Amino acid sequence: MNPLFRSLLVAGCVFAAGRAESCFAWGQNGHRVTAEIAQRNLDAKALAEIRKILGSVSLAEISTWADDIRSDDSWNFVEPWHYVSIEDDQTWEEILDAEAKDEAVNSILEILAVLETFLADPNTVSLTLHGAVGRRSSAGIPLEQSHDIGKREALALYVHFLGDLHQPLHVGRAADQGGNRIGVEWFGEETSLHKVWDELMIDSLKLSYTELATFLNRVPEDTRNSWTATTVLDWAKESKAAREAVYDFGPQKSGYYLNVKPPPSLSYQYRADHIELLRERLAQGGIRLAAKLNAIFSGYPD
Repeated sequence: MNPLFRSLLVAGCVFAAGRAESCFAWGQNGHRVTAEIAQRNLDAKALAEIRKILGSVSLAEISTWADDIRSDDSWNFVEPWHYVSIEDDQTWEEILDAEAKDEAVNSILEILAVLETFLADPNTVSLTLHGAVGRRSSAGIPLEQSHDIGKREALALYVHFLGDLHQPLHVGRAADQGGNRIGVEWFGEETSLHKVWDELMIDSLKLSYTELATFLNRVPEDTRNSWTATTVLDWAKESKAAREAVYDFGPQKSGYYLNVKPPPSLSYQYRADHIELLRERLAQGGIRLAAKLNAIFSGYPD
């Protein structure tokens, strides 16, 4: 193999049927908003290197690719990388210790680090992602899949997963699959809490992704600096901390665990109570993505 090529073995990403959280976060417009904000905050060096990788294609255009490939079963092993599961009473030390003992890449935290290392190395042009899927062979052995990717695919995955991390329900409870098993009514229509946060609250703003990105990009410099001074783990902790608000259905709060009948009815009041959190998480994802990409490409030769 060419010495410039690097192989990463990501084994053992086994997840039980029905356990994995939805791979969709923010929906298409939400991911495009985060990516568009990032594009507008790239420095000249990062923008030049990204143009070498993508040509005239924007970050917003590639931001949904990680969800698009769900239609291809050969990419099933990627699904656990869209989220990290942590229960209310679990500590991050427990999660990180378990991940450190497992050679596999099993969560969004781990894959972001892998992709960042690959993207930051100008001399490495290929990465092999390899993992197991939930299905097993007739002999009971987990079926494995792999894909060789280049900088373009790695960048698309990185943009998407960093956005996912800022959706509070992608740092979710395994028991309810990140809100996928929380049935609610949204303006009278039955859906899941996860979908409310992925898509429906954003769609209710009736804005294009470029319009919303323009509004959310108006962040004071000191706020930007405070957002980007923290770590990826800090951003995951923020999402977990936000869950208490996400699950606050007012007088129906006691019934939030798993599917309850009648489902909580969410409409104007819930949106009014939570829309600023949603807007902040989208903005933080975009500003932080730009900062990460500026740092990633700063070491590339002129």
